Amino acid sequence: MKLKKTYFVIVLVVFSLFGCDYPDLTTGEDEAIATGSEINDEDAVRIGYFHGGRVNMIYRAHINGFFDEEGLNVKLYTRNIEDTELFVVPKSHEEVKRISIGNFFGKIRGTEIINFMLDGELDGGTIGESSFIQKINEGAPIVAVALLGYESVPGKGIVMRKGIEINSVEDFKGLTLASRRAGPGDTIYFREFLEDVGLKSEDLNIIEAYGDDSKNWLAEKKEDKVNILHQINEGDLRGWLIEGKIDGGLYHLTSVRKVAHEGYLYRPMDWMDSAISHAVLVFNQDYVKNHPEEVQKVVDAYAKIIKYEKDLPESEKDKSWDKGLFMASTFQGLQVPQYDFPPKVRMDLLNEVQDLLIKYGYIDEKIDIGDFVDNSFVEAVHKELESR
Repeated sequence: MKLKKTYFVIVLVVFSLFGCDYPDLTTGEDEAIATGSEINDEDAVRIGYFHGGRVNMIYRAHINGFFDEEGLNVKLYTRNIEDTELFVVPKSHEEVKRISIGNFFGKIRGTEIINFMLDGELDGGTIGESSFIQKINEGAPIVAVALLGYESVPGKGIVMRKGIEINSVEDFKGLTLASRRAGPGDTIYFREFLEDVGLKSEDLNIIEAYGDDSKNWLAEKKEDKVNILHQINEGDLRGWLIEGKIDGGLYHLTSVRKVAHEGYLYRPMDWMDSAISHAVLVFNQDYVKNHPEEVQKVVDAYAKIIKYEKDLPESEKDKSWDKGLFMASTFQGLQVPQYDFPPKVRMDLLNEVQDLLIKYGYIDEKIDIGDFVDNSFVEAVHKELESR
Protein backbone atom coordinates (compact mmCIF):
# COMPACT_ATOMS: atom_id res chain seq x y z
CA MET A 1 0.00 0.00 0.00
CA LYS A 2 1.67 3.19 -1.14
CA LEU A 3 1.48 6.56 0.48
CA LYS A 4 -0.61 8.98 -1.55
CA LYS A 5 1.80 11.32 -3.37
CA THR A 6 -0.21 14.38 -2.60
CA TYR A 7 1.21 17.41 -0.89
CA PHE A 8 -0.89 20.30 0.21
CA VAL A 9 0.92 23.36 -1.12
CA ILE A 10 -0.24 26.06 1.17
CA VAL A 11 0.92 29.29 2.66
CA LEU A 12 0.91 28.93 6.42
CA VAL A 13 -1.02 31.81 7.89
CA VAL A 14 0.82 33.44 10.74
CA PHE A 15 -1.60 33.82 13.57
CA SER A 16 -1.70 34.38 17.28
CA LEU A 17 -3.55 31.56 18.98
CA PHE A 18 -5.14 31.80 22.39
CA GLY A 19 -3.70 35.31 22.73
CA CYS A 20 -0.10 34.07 22.58
CA ASP A 21 2.28 34.01 19.65
CA TYR A 22 3.50 30.70 18.28
CA PRO A 23 6.76 30.54 16.31
CA ASP A 24 6.76 32.25 12.90
CA LEU A 25 7.37 29.61 10.25
CA THR A 26 6.81 31.60 7.06
CA THR A 27 10.01 33.59 6.81
CA GLY A 28 13.48 32.83 5.54
CA GLU A 29 14.58 29.22 5.30
CA ASP A 30 11.48 27.94 7.07
CA GLU A 31 9.22 28.87 4.16
CA ALA A 32 9.68 25.57 2.33
CA ILE A 33 8.76 23.65 5.48
CA ALA A 34 5.72 25.81 6.12
CA THR A 35 4.29 25.53 2.63
CA GLY A 36 4.91 21.81 2.21
CA SER A 37 7.09 22.33 -0.87
CA GLU A 38 10.66 21.13 -1.37
CA ILE A 39 10.35 18.63 1.46
CA ASN A 40 12.67 15.66 1.31
CA ASP A 41 10.76 12.53 2.34
CA GLU A 42 13.98 10.74 3.17
CA ASP A 43 14.74 12.88 6.22
CA ALA A 44 11.16 13.15 7.48
CA VAL A 45 9.94 11.54 10.68
CA ARG A 46 6.71 9.89 9.48
CA ILE A 47 4.03 9.67 12.17
CA GLY A 48 0.60 8.13 11.68
CA TYR A 49 -2.10 10.40 13.07
CA PHE A 50 -5.69 9.92 14.20
CA HIS A 51 -7.60 13.20 14.42
CA GLY A 52 -9.12 12.93 17.88
CA GLY A 53 -9.07 14.61 21.28
CA ARG A 54 -6.57 12.20 22.83
CA VAL A 55 -3.91 13.06 20.24
CA ASN A 56 -4.71 16.67 19.28
CA MET A 57 -1.70 17.98 21.20
CA ILE A 58 0.51 16.35 18.57
CA TYR A 59 -1.58 18.11 15.92
CA ARG A 60 -1.17 21.49 17.63
CA ALA A 61 2.59 20.93 17.91
CA HIS A 62 2.51 20.24 14.17
CA ILE A 63 0.53 23.29 13.02
CA ASN A 64 2.15 25.68 15.49
CA GLY A 65 5.76 24.93 14.69
CA PHE A 66 7.00 23.13 17.79
CA PHE A 67 8.61 20.33 15.76
CA ASP A 68 10.22 22.89 13.45
CA GLU A 69 11.64 24.69 16.48
CA GLU A 70 13.54 21.48 17.24
CA GLY A 71 14.97 21.48 13.71
CA LEU A 72 12.90 18.43 12.90
CA ASN A 73 11.04 17.57 9.71
CA VAL A 74 7.94 15.79 11.03
CA LYS A 75 5.16 14.69 8.73
CA LEU A 76 1.83 13.54 10.09
CA TYR A 77 0.05 11.03 7.88
CA THR A 78 -3.62 10.16 8.07
CA ARG A 79 -6.50 9.13 5.84
CA ASN A 80 -10.25 9.58 5.50
CA ILE A 81 -12.46 6.88 6.90
CA GLU A 82 -13.20 4.88 3.73
CA ASP A 83 -9.85 5.51 1.99
CA THR A 84 -6.97 3.07 1.77
CA GLU A 85 -4.13 5.52 1.14
CA LEU A 86 -2.42 7.88 3.54
CA PHE A 87 -1.88 11.59 2.89
CA VAL A 88 0.09 14.33 4.62
CA VAL A 89 -1.74 16.45 7.20
CA PRO A 90 -1.37 20.14 6.25
CA LYS A 91 0.39 22.52 8.62
CA SER A 92 -2.50 24.96 8.51
CA HIS A 93 -5.60 24.41 10.61
CA GLU A 94 -7.68 26.34 8.08
CA GLU A 95 -6.45 24.00 5.34
CA VAL A 96 -7.31 20.96 7.46
CA LYS A 97 -10.84 22.29 7.94
CA ARG A 98 -11.12 22.95 4.21
CA ILE A 99 -10.21 19.40 3.21
CA SER A 100 -12.22 17.75 5.98
CA ILE A 101 -15.34 15.99 4.75
CA GLY A 102 -17.97 15.81 7.44
CA ASN A 103 -16.41 13.91 10.31
CA PHE A 104 -14.42 11.57 8.07
CA PHE A 105 -11.02 13.31 8.15
CA GLY A 106 -8.32 11.49 10.08
CA LYS A 107 -10.42 8.44 10.95
CA ILE A 108 -7.89 5.62 11.10
CA ARG A 109 -7.69 2.91 13.75
CA GLY A 110 -4.58 2.53 15.88
CA THR A 111 -4.21 -1.06 14.70
CA GLU A 112 -4.16 0.21 11.11
CA ILE A 113 -1.48 2.79 11.92
CA ILE A 114 0.64 0.05 13.46
CA ASN A 115 0.20 -2.09 10.34
CA PHE A 116 1.55 0.80 8.24
CA MET A 117 4.48 1.04 10.67
CA LEU A 118 5.22 -2.66 10.36
CA ASP A 119 5.10 -2.33 6.57
CA GLY A 120 7.81 0.34 6.76
CA GLU A 121 5.58 3.19 5.60
CA LEU A 122 5.52 4.98 8.95
CA ASP A 123 8.14 5.43 11.68
CA GLY A 124 5.71 6.11 14.51
CA GLY A 125 2.10 6.71 15.36
CA THR A 126 -0.53 7.98 17.77
CA ILE A 127 -2.23 4.89 19.13
CA GLY A 128 -5.11 4.14 21.47
CA GLU A 129 -4.32 2.10 24.57
CA SER A 130 -6.17 -1.05 23.47
CA SER A 131 -4.67 -1.11 19.97
CA PHE A 132 -1.21 -0.83 21.53
CA ILE A 133 -1.74 -3.74 23.93
CA GLN A 134 -3.38 -5.91 21.28
CA LYS A 135 -0.53 -5.41 18.83
CA ILE A 136 2.38 -5.90 21.21
CA ASN A 137 0.66 -9.08 22.39
CA GLU A 138 0.81 -10.22 18.78
CA GLY A 139 4.55 -9.51 18.80
CA ALA A 140 4.65 -6.14 17.04
CA PRO A 141 8.16 -4.64 17.52
CA ILE A 142 7.00 -1.21 18.69
CA VAL A 143 7.69 0.89 21.77
CA ALA A 144 5.61 3.54 23.56
CA VAL A 145 7.68 6.62 24.38
CA ALA A 146 5.09 9.09 25.75
CA LEU A 147 1.59 9.30 27.17
CA LEU A 148 -0.78 11.29 24.97
CA GLY A 149 -4.21 12.52 26.08
CA TYR A 150 -6.39 10.74 28.62
CA GLU A 151 -9.77 11.27 30.20
CA SER A 152 -8.99 12.62 33.66
CA VAL A 153 -12.76 13.09 33.95
CA PRO A 154 -15.19 11.21 31.69
CA GLY A 155 -15.14 12.29 28.08
CA LYS A 156 -17.72 9.79 26.91
CA GLY A 157 -20.91 8.31 28.25
CA ILE A 158 -24.11 6.44 27.55
CA VAL A 159 -26.69 8.42 25.55
CA MET A 160 -30.33 7.35 25.29
CA ARG A 161 -32.91 8.61 22.81
CA LYS A 162 -35.31 11.07 24.39
CA GLY A 163 -38.54 9.41 25.52
CA ILE A 164 -36.79 6.26 26.70
CA GLU A 165 -36.75 5.80 30.47
CA ILE A 166 -34.55 3.29 32.22
CA ASN A 167 -35.72 2.39 35.71
CA SER A 168 -34.54 -1.21 35.86
CA VAL A 169 -32.37 -3.62 33.91
CA GLU A 170 -35.49 -5.02 32.24
CA ASP A 171 -36.06 -1.66 30.54
CA PHE A 172 -33.04 -2.33 28.32
CA LYS A 173 -34.73 -5.38 26.74
CA GLY A 174 -35.82 -4.73 23.15
CA LEU A 175 -33.59 -1.65 22.80
CA THR A 176 -30.80 -1.33 20.25
CA LEU A 177 -27.56 0.14 21.56
CA ALA A 178 -24.29 0.78 19.73
CA SER A 179 -20.65 1.80 20.10
CA ARG A 180 -18.44 3.51 17.57
CA ARG A 181 -15.86 2.31 15.09
CA ALA A 182 -12.45 2.33 16.79
CA GLY A 183 -9.92 -0.09 18.22
CA PRO A 184 -11.18 -2.65 20.74
CA GLY A 185 -11.34 -0.08 23.57
CA ASP A 186 -14.79 1.38 22.89
CA THR A 187 -16.33 -2.05 22.46
CA ILE A 188 -14.85 -3.21 25.77
CA TYR A 189 -15.88 -0.12 27.71
CA PHE A 190 -19.41 -0.48 26.35
CA ARG A 191 -19.52 -4.15 27.36
CA GLU A 192 -18.30 -3.19 30.84
CA PHE A 193 -21.25 -0.80 31.13
CA LEU A 194 -23.69 -3.53 30.14
CA GLU A 195 -22.20 -5.83 32.76
CA ASP A 196 -22.29 -3.07 35.38
CA VAL A 197 -26.05 -2.56 34.98
CA GLY A 198 -26.64 -6.29 35.46
CA LEU A 199 -26.94 -7.58 31.89
CA LYS A 200 -25.44 -10.98 31.11
CA SER A 201 -24.17 -12.38 27.84
CA GLU A 202 -27.38 -14.37 27.37
CA ASP A 203 -29.33 -11.10 27.52
CA LEU A 204 -27.51 -9.69 24.50
CA ASN A 205 -28.16 -10.07 20.78
CA ILE A 206 -24.92 -9.07 19.04
CA ILE A 207 -25.65 -7.86 15.49
CA GLU A 208 -22.76 -7.53 13.04
CA ALA A 209 -23.60 -4.28 11.25
CA TYR A 210 -20.18 -2.60 11.05
CA GLY A 211 -21.62 0.74 9.99
CA ASP A 212 -23.57 -0.71 7.09
CA ASP A 213 -27.37 -1.00 7.14
CA SER A 214 -27.64 -2.17 3.52
CA LYS A 215 -28.13 -5.78 4.62
CA ASN A 216 -31.12 -4.75 6.73
CA TRP A 217 -29.70 -5.56 10.14
CA LEU A 218 -32.94 -4.15 11.56
CA ALA A 219 -34.54 -7.48 10.73
CA GLU A 220 -32.11 -9.18 13.14
CA LYS A 221 -33.37 -7.29 16.19
CA LYS A 222 -35.01 -9.28 18.99
CA GLU A 223 -37.59 -7.84 21.35
CA ASP A 224 -36.60 -10.06 24.29
CA LYS A 225 -32.88 -9.18 24.06
CA VAL A 226 -30.71 -6.07 24.24
CA ASN A 227 -29.61 -5.61 20.62
CA ILE A 228 -25.95 -4.60 20.42
CA LEU A 229 -24.05 -3.09 17.49
CA HIS A 230 -20.28 -2.61 17.69
CA GLN A 231 -17.82 -0.74 15.45
CA ILE A 232 -20.33 1.70 13.95
CA ASN A 233 -19.03 4.71 12.04
CA GLU A 234 -19.39 7.81 14.19
CA GLY A 235 -21.59 9.55 11.62
CA ASP A 236 -23.96 6.57 11.58
CA LEU A 237 -23.91 6.41 15.37
CA ARG A 238 -25.35 9.92 15.45
CA GLY A 239 -27.54 9.60 12.37
CA TRP A 240 -29.16 6.32 13.39
CA LEU A 241 -30.07 7.76 16.80
CA ILE A 242 -31.67 10.77 15.13
CA GLU A 243 -33.53 8.50 12.69
CA GLY A 244 -34.69 6.18 15.47
CA LYS A 245 -32.85 3.11 14.14
CA ILE A 246 -31.00 2.79 17.44
CA ASP A 247 -31.99 3.80 20.95
CA GLY A 248 -28.62 4.83 22.34
CA GLY A 249 -25.12 3.67 23.08
CA LEU A 250 -21.63 4.80 24.02
CA TYR A 251 -20.95 8.28 22.64
CA HIS A 252 -17.91 10.54 22.81
CA LEU A 253 -18.18 14.11 24.05
CA THR A 254 -18.47 15.84 20.68
CA SER A 255 -21.14 13.39 19.55
CA VAL A 256 -23.06 13.78 22.83
CA ARG A 257 -23.20 17.49 22.06
CA LYS A 258 -24.34 16.94 18.47
CA VAL A 259 -27.26 14.66 19.39
CA ALA A 260 -28.42 16.71 22.39
CA HIS A 261 -31.75 17.53 20.72
CA GLU A 262 -32.61 13.88 20.09
CA GLY A 263 -30.87 12.18 23.01
CA TYR A 264 -29.85 12.73 26.60
CA LEU A 265 -26.78 11.77 28.61
CA TYR A 266 -28.02 8.82 30.62
CA ARG A 267 -24.72 8.18 32.40
CA PRO A 268 -21.15 9.46 32.09
CA MET A 269 -18.40 6.83 31.98
CA ASP A 270 -18.32 6.33 35.75
CA TRP A 271 -18.58 2.54 35.78
CA MET A 272 -14.77 2.36 35.47
CA ASP A 273 -11.79 4.67 35.74
CA SER A 274 -12.22 7.01 32.77
CA ALA A 275 -8.43 7.57 32.63
CA ILE A 276 -8.12 4.09 31.15
CA SER A 277 -9.21 5.70 27.87
CA HIS A 278 -5.90 7.17 26.73
CA ALA A 279 -3.41 7.14 23.88
CA VAL A 280 0.34 6.69 23.51
CA LEU A 281 3.01 7.86 21.10
CA VAL A 282 4.80 4.85 19.63
CA PHE A 283 7.71 4.17 17.30
CA ASN A 284 9.11 1.11 15.62
CA GLN A 285 11.77 -0.37 17.88
CA ASP A 286 14.32 -0.27 15.07
CA TYR A 287 13.62 3.41 14.51
CA VAL A 288 14.21 4.16 18.21
CA LYS A 289 17.46 2.19 18.08
CA ASN A 290 18.74 3.82 14.88
CA HIS A 291 17.34 7.35 15.33
CA PRO A 292 17.28 8.14 19.07
CA GLU A 293 18.02 11.84 18.48
CA GLU A 294 14.97 12.24 16.25
CA VAL A 295 12.75 10.45 18.76
CA GLN A 296 14.09 12.69 21.53
CA LYS A 297 13.32 15.81 19.51
CA VAL A 298 9.76 14.63 18.80
CA VAL A 299 9.21 14.04 22.51
CA ASP A 300 10.90 17.36 23.34
CA ALA A 301 8.53 19.29 21.09
CA TYR A 302 5.51 17.44 22.44
CA ALA A 303 6.49 18.02 26.08
CA LYS A 304 7.19 21.69 25.42
CA ILE A 305 3.75 22.40 23.96
CA ILE A 306 2.11 20.61 26.91
CA LYS A 307 4.03 22.85 29.31
CA TYR A 308 3.29 25.91 27.19
CA GLU A 309 -0.47 25.27 27.23
CA LYS A 310 -0.51 24.41 30.94
CA ASP A 311 1.11 27.77 31.67
CA LEU A 312 -1.59 29.67 29.79
CA PRO A 313 -4.06 31.62 31.92
CA GLU A 314 -7.37 29.78 32.17
CA SER A 315 -9.09 32.54 30.22
CA GLU A 316 -6.81 31.93 27.24
CA LYS A 317 -7.34 28.17 26.99
CA ASP A 318 -9.45 27.31 23.96
CA LYS A 319 -12.94 26.23 25.01
CA SER A 320 -14.45 26.24 21.54
CA TRP A 321 -15.63 23.20 19.60
CA ASP A 322 -13.09 23.71 16.83
CA LYS A 323 -11.76 20.18 16.53
CA GLY A 324 -8.02 20.02 16.96
CA LEU A 325 -7.80 23.30 18.87
CA PHE A 326 -10.02 22.88 21.93
CA MET A 327 -8.17 22.55 25.22
CA ALA A 328 -10.73 22.79 28.01
CA SER A 329 -14.18 22.40 26.46
CA THR A 330 -16.90 20.79 28.57
CA PHE A 331 -20.49 19.68 27.97
CA GLN A 332 -22.93 18.27 30.52
CA GLY A 333 -20.04 17.39 32.84
CA LEU A 334 -18.00 15.64 30.14
CA GLN A 335 -14.60 17.11 29.30
CA VAL A 336 -12.11 16.90 26.44
CA PRO A 337 -9.01 14.76 27.16
CA GLN A 338 -6.20 16.27 29.21
CA TYR A 339 -2.41 15.93 29.01
CA ASP A 340 0.12 15.30 31.77
CA PHE A 341 3.45 17.00 32.26
CA PRO A 342 5.68 15.09 32.23
CA PRO A 343 3.82 12.79 29.82
CA LYS A 344 5.13 9.46 31.13
CA VAL A 345 3.47 6.29 29.89
CA ARG A 346 1.33 4.86 32.72
CA MET A 347 1.95 1.20 33.32
CA ASP A 348 -0.98 0.93 35.75
CA LEU A 349 -3.46 1.87 33.02
CA LEU A 350 -1.87 -0.38 30.41
CA ASN A 351 -1.92 -3.38 32.76
CA GLU A 352 -5.61 -2.76 33.41
CA VAL A 353 -6.24 -2.61 29.67
CA GLN A 354 -4.40 -5.90 29.19
CA ASP A 355 -6.66 -7.59 31.76
CA LEU A 356 -9.76 -6.35 29.92
CA LEU A 357 -8.47 -7.52 26.54
CA ILE A 358 -7.98 -10.98 28.02
CA LYS A 359 -11.44 -10.91 29.59
CA TYR A 360 -13.11 -10.19 26.25
CA GLY A 361 -10.99 -12.56 24.17
CA TYR A 362 -8.88 -10.10 22.18
CA ILE A 363 -5.65 -11.59 23.51
CA ASP A 364 -4.88 -14.92 25.17
CA GLU A 365 -2.23 -14.22 27.78
CA LYS A 366 -0.36 -11.56 29.69
CA ILE A 367 3.01 -10.27 28.58
CA ASP A 368 5.49 -7.93 30.25
CA ILE A 369 4.29 -4.59 28.91
CA GLY A 370 7.44 -2.93 30.28
CA ASP A 371 9.41 -4.52 27.45
CA PHE A 372 7.50 -2.24 25.07
CA VAL A 373 7.66 1.03 27.03
CA ASP A 374 10.54 3.53 27.21
CA ASN A 375 10.00 6.61 29.36
CA SER A 376 13.63 7.74 29.12
CA PHE A 377 12.90 10.33 26.42
CA VAL A 378 10.21 11.97 28.57
CA GLU A 379 12.46 11.85 31.62
CA ALA A 380 15.25 13.58 29.68
CA VAL A 381 13.13 16.50 28.49
CA HIS A 382 11.45 16.82 31.88
CA LYS A 383 14.84 17.15 33.56
CA GLU A 384 15.91 19.74 30.99
CA LEU A 385 12.79 21.89 31.30
CA GLU A 386 12.64 21.71 35.09
CA SER A 387 16.27 22.87 35.36
CA ARG A 388 15.57 26.10 33.50
